[in-house]
Amino acid sequence: MRALLTGLLLLITTIRASSQVITTADSIRRVLRIYEDNDFMNIRGKGTDESYTNGTRADYFYQKKRPSRFLDKWLLPRTGINAINTYHWSLMQVMITPKDIGEAKYIPDDYSYSGALYLSHGLDSYDPVRKFSLQSELVMGVMGPWSLAREAQTWIHSIAGFQQPMGWDNQLPNAPLLNYNFTYERMVWQPGNAMELIAGASGYAGTMLDGGAIHTTLRIGHMNPYFGIKRGSAQREKKFQAYFFMRPTVEYTWYNALLEGGLFSWNDSGFEVRKSFNKATLIPWNTRIDYGVTLAFRRFMIACSQKTQSASLKGTRQHEVGNISLYLLL
Repeated sequence: MRALLTGLLLLITTIRASSQVITTADSIRRVLRIYEDNDFMNIRGKGTDESYTNGTRADYFYQKKRPSRFLDKWLLPRTGINAINTYHWSLMQVMITPKDIGEAKYIPDDYSYSGALYLSHGLDSYDPVRKFSLQSELVMGVMGPWSLAREAQTWIHSIAGFQQPMGWDNQLPNAPLLNYNFTYERMVWQPGNAMELIAGASGYAGTMLDGGAIHTTLRIGHMNPYFGIKRGSAQREKKFQAYFFMRPTVEYTWYNALLEGGLFSWNDSGFEVRKSFNKATLIPWNTRIDYGVTLAFRRFMIACSQKTQSASLKGTRQHEVGNISLYLLL
């Protein structure tokens, strides 16, 4: 039954690979996105509750009528006079658990229970002429019991009739999260309107995540240009889109608060004791591949992808997470 449900979800849903939500600058637009990551949505029909197990996010994308001021002007760079600038405000909650959620004791050779709740504000600035983009984001939030991840997972599992997670008493302690994330992307190959190959590099710094990544994105199908349509161009948006994407990534992580404990965690004596027994230490180099399809028609977009990622901690396993996203043009 689980395999059938997963197969149906893959047939009827889709997701973008960091592609544009608003593709032209001809008018001011707003988009609402509801986004759900979960390792139950597994293409092989073998859902789990382990590692990064769930992420729920709501995004509001918009374009401004007037130039940015204050922090937006200095922290969120734009690509230039031809830029298509899409800002966003987002709220997200994430959960991380070990493989055996029925065990109440601390498990030293697996992922610790961890949760985060954060608000982010950012800008995706695309240049449709030179075909490159600058994507920047400021993240502000908390991790630990303040994130309410324990309450959220317990409630969902109770409603769905799933096994209750028993080890949240061992979750990583409360800590503030403040991060700045930046991504640069450029078109490297475009043999026609039905195929694009884009290369990119990212960097992250702060109290939540420190590191960087390089990636490539392949898109094939009936779609609008990744970097948008120039204002005044004779080219018009496609009302219907259907395309496949694949995005391999190589990432280096110097520090991850959600896996290692956050700022001021040393104030928690229980955490310090557990840390002394910890065997699952961070693996700096990590690889993953995201792939999926996208369907869009007029005001609606519905999306699904799968992410397969190598182990983030020594002694643990590679992991698969599915995503469903719904977009509504307001």
